[in-house]
Amino acid sequence: MDVDKCKVGLGQRKMSIVTPHEDIVTMGCEAAINILNTEDIEKIDLVLFASESGFDFSKSAGVYLHKLLKLKGNCRVLEVKQACYAATGALQLACDYVRSNSNKKCLVISSDIAWYGFESAGEVTQGCGAIAMIVSANPRICTVNSGDVLVDDVKDFYRPCYSQVPVVDGKLSIKSYLNILKKTLKDTHYPYFCFHMPFATMGDKANKALGETQVSPEHLEIAKQFGQNVGNIYNGSLYLSLLSVLLNSKENLSNIEIGMFSYGSGAIGEFFSVTVSPNYKEALNHTALHTIMDQRTAISFDDYLKMLTIFSEREGAVNYSPIPDFQSKNSRFTLEKIENGHRFYSEDYDR
Repeated sequence: MDVDKCKVGLGQRKMSIVTPHEDIVTMGCEAAINILNTEDIEKIDLVLFASESGFDFSKSAGVYLHKLLKLKGNCRVLEVKQACYAATGALQLACDYVRSNSNKKCLVISSDIAWYGFESAGEVTQGCGAIAMIVSANPRICTVNSGDVLVDDVKDFYRPCYSQVPVVDGKLSIKSYLNILKKTLKDTHYPYFCFHMPFATMGDKANKALGETQVSPEHLEIAKQFGQNVGNIYNGSLYLSLLSVLLNSKENLSNIEIGMFSYGSGAIGEFFSVTVSPNYKEALNHTALHTIMDQRTAISFDDYLKMLTIFSEREGAVNYSPIPDFQSKNSRFTLEKIENGHRFYSEDYDR
């Protein structure tokens, strides 16, 4: 394959790969532990784990995460599913919950592993990653504004129980995405606009669809920056774009309203906006977040094949023990083994 198909056609530069000691639970915990404090742990009584990479049809991945993060016992834990839209649906539900219970907090987790199989059309749009968000009555980063949502039964992307990888109609998916965007969009110009981006140039297509309200090329590139270097993380894609704007914009974004478009195949789309809090810079650990992006390890193509083969075989295994070759030195949460279908984890909070 011509490398320009990835770098120019799709706008991608790098792809994050899950190691044999990682899964959606460990990634979700790694994201959450960086933002939780003692007060949060005391007040969080709702955990919504959004994913389309679930490994159990019954038990929520959030139950494992709840234990690893040492959250209090009287806490509702649910797994939420609707393709790449689930995190936005969970976020809006969490906001409604906090509006009714202003002394409570919610933890919203988005964690996904985009896996399409080797030599498939979607292989170059793979990736993995997690986003954690604490929803409270006094947000330190952004206020989430109400949105306009549209649902339609579209057969553009699905992963039935008999298949480990999705079945994708790429052209129909892009058409459906842009159609719902246009139908939910408000005729308002936003200095920055974040989109769900399974690949970076989807942001270009979406921005063009905004017509006269599209953002500048410079601001669009800032919104695409993190996604270009991580790949497709499904539910977290939109919020990775928001992080990219908040961390990489040279402007002071205090009190600025940012447009947001979330899309989940099948299909649901929602346009909404967030208003950046006055002291958002103090709430974001710029050093830690940039370190996560910058201190990853490059791997060979042979290791790429080996690691994703391990992942593919693991997800269908009753018993599994990770090989030590690719153990991350920075991981605080580790998948130790799968035994009779049960997953066992360990944590090291000192790392």
